[in-house]
Amino acid sequence: MDYALQVFFVIVLMGIGFAARKRGIVSETGTAEMVRVLISIIYPCLIFSSVTSLNVQKLAENWKMPLMAIAIAGTGLVLGLISLRLMKNVDQQRASAFLFQNTINNYLFLPLPLVMLLWQEKGVALLVFASMGFELTIWTVGVFLFNRSSKLSEGIRMMFGPPLLALIFSLGWVCVRDLAPLHLPEAGLPAHTVQRILGLFYFATETIGKATIAVSMIVSGSRIAALNLRAAFDPHVWIVSALRLVVTPVVFILLLKQIPMDPTAYGILCVVAVMPAAVASLIFSERFGGDSDFVATTLLITHLAAVVTIPLLLVWALPA
Repeated sequence: MDYALQVFFVIVLMGIGFAARKRGIVSETGTAEMVRVLISIIYPCLIFSSVTSLNVQKLAENWKMPLMAIAIAGTGLVLGLISLRLMKNVDQQRASAFLFQNTINNYLFLPLPLVMLLWQEKGVALLVFASMGFELTIWTVGVFLFNRSSKLSEGIRMMFGPPLLALIFSLGWVCVRDLAPLHLPEAGLPAHTVQRILGLFYFATETIGKATIAVSMIVSGSRIAALNLRAAFDPHVWIVSALRLVVTPVVFILLLKQIPMDPTAYGILCVVAVMPAAVASLIFSERFGGDSDFVATTLLITHLAAVVTIPLLLVWALPA
C-alpha cells in the first residue's frame, strides 16, 4: 500500500500543474521558461547537494551502485532497440522519444521516499550514489538520443550542459574535501568563518535543489493539460509503457539475482528498476525538440499504471 500511495502522490503533484495550465496560471511560454530554469539552475543544485552528502569512503565501498544503475538504463535501451526493430514506420523523432522513455526512468524523485521508508539514511545515501549512474547516462546517451540528427559537436556541447558539469564538479569537490583538505588557518582564513560560508553554500544549493520535484511536476502537468486525449490510444504509448513497467524491470531483476550483492544495495536497485518513465524525459523533449505529446502521454500512463505494477513487482523481487 505504501508503494501505491507514493506513486499516487506524484500523480497529485502533476495534477497541480495540470490545473494551473487549464486555469491560465501557466502558459506554454511559461512552461518552456520553467524548463530552462530547471535545467540551468535548479537541477544542478540538486545534483551538487546530493553528491556532496556522501564521502569518498562511501563512494569506494559501493562502486557497484552507479554501474548497476547504468545497467538498468542499458537493459531498457537494448529492449527498446529490439522493439523498434520489430515495429514499422516509426519516424526518428518518435523513435528517439521511445528509446529515451524505456532507457531513463524515475530513478530518484519517486524511489526516494520508498527507500527512506525501507532502509532509512543508509538507503538514501546509496540511492543518491546509484543515481549518479543515471545522471551520467541521461546527460550523455539521453542527449544524443534527442539530437541524433545534429552534428556531433552540437551533441557534445549540449551534453556538457549545467547538469553534467555540476556532476563532474561535485565529484571533484568530494575528492578534494576528503582527500586533500585545505589548510585554512595557514591560508590566513579563520577556519570557523570558512566553515560557516561553506555551510551557507551547502544550505543554498540544497534549498534550491529541493524545488526540482515541484517544478518538474508542474511542467509535466502543464504539458499533459495541453494533450489531445486521442494520444492515449496511440499503440506506441502502450508498447513502451509495458516495456518500462514490466519487461525491462523483470529482465533486469532476473539478471541482478545472479550477482552477489549486499541485500540493501540489491533492494534499492530493485526499487529503482520498477519505476515509471522519467519526468525528465518531458524536460528533454521540450528543450531539444522531441515528440512532447508522446512523451507526456507515456508519463501519464506509466505513472497511473505504476500504482499497480510497483507493489506487485516489489513483492516478487524483495525478500519477505
